[in-house]
Amino acid sequence: MSERSGQIGDYVQYVVEQLVENSDSVNVTEQVEGDELFVDIEVDRPDRGRVIGKNGRLIRSLRVVVRAAAGRDGTTASVELVEDDDEEEVAQGDGETAAAPAEAPADA
Repeated sequence: MSERSGQIGDYVQYVVEQLVENSDSVNVTEQVEGDELFVDIEVDRPDRGRVIGKNGRLIRSLRVVVRAAAGRDGTTASVELVEDDDEEEVAQGDGETAAAPAEAPADA
């Protein structure tokens, strides 16, 4: 499985580099746990939409190809687009302040 996982990782790296504007920032990591292969993709924030594609079609297609390649060895595989934790905290913080109801003035 380790040889095939390396080939799968190289394939994902190549495909993602062709999709994004800043190919130097693409980082693909593979992790094998038992009969499962986990492929994580990291790209710059502006390039995430290019990897996801319209209505998620590109990332979904990439997942299908990776699962099929891993399935040849009788294993399962998953592909995830990794987001930065800092950006998630900022997004959550913005949502909380926007969702807070405005207080009515006491004189009204």
